[in-house]
Amino acid sequence: MAVTDYHVHTARCGHAGGATRDYVLAALERGLREVAFTDHVPLYFLPGDDPDPGLAMTRAELPGYVEEVLALREEFAGRVDVLLGIEADYAEGHEEALRDLLAPYDWDVVLGSVHFVAGGWIDAPGAAARHETEGSAFLWTEYYRLLAKAASSGLFDVLTHFDLPKKFGNLRPAEAAPAEEAAVRAAAASGVAVEVSSAGLRKAVAEEYPSPPLLARLVAAGVPLVFSSDSHAPAEVGWGRDRVVAAARAAGATSHLTFRRRRATPRPLV
Repeated sequence: MAVTDYHVHTARCGHAGGATRDYVLAALERGLREVAFTDHVPLYFLPGDDPDPGLAMTRAELPGYVEEVLALREEFAGRVDVLLGIEADYAEGHEEALRDLLAPYDWDVVLGSVHFVAGGWIDAPGAAARHETEGSAFLWTEYYRLLAKAASSGLFDVLTHFDLPKKFGNLRPAEAAPAEEAAVRAAAASGVAVEVSSAGLRKAVAEEYPSPPLLARLVAAGVPLVFSSDSHAPAEVGWGRDRVVAAARAAGATSHLTFRRRRATPRPLV
């Protein structure tokens, strides 16, 4: 049974709210069996110890984050499985720095994301204007070029919001289709999973990540799936789970993955 949520943040990232423990209580209330905390990794690829406190935890906060999640795992053992995860941005040319940052901790799952594209954030407030000033085809193509590199890097277990540039309604133009297909092939070749996330349903685009046609292509290519809410508040934990599971079924999926210590286990989609 797909009663998992593999993308949950904490207030440490600067743009989420609520006590971390309340996220676990929400997972229990909604009948989840697993909840993976995956807060934003420190922005290791930008200068300074805390280059943007509204987007990610600091390096100094990382040990405390790990300790808190492990304490919650122990507290809720036998009621809901609390997993230690991280959402780690892929930054071209900084792969070893990320590897070093992740190495000290025994993660259950590492999510790979691309948010920083062509010198700026692709999903921050105001980023929709970039599609007008820089060209939507350019931004989508560059996004998918980076996502394909992330898939091939070996750094990540799951790729998040596979079509993130659509967040504000800027749908992928036809010119970027080859780059999208290259990213699908890279994901399939690497064995990395892709999340089916309800977060897009809460955004201007009002569509899950990935879109139904893209999800069908990923499933057809043999890319495994996990289910996510990308929660930034306790009320969002498990939000839209039925819809993302239905989307996976409609795309032809018959299974999903769970993770422990970065080892994937296929589970039937029932």
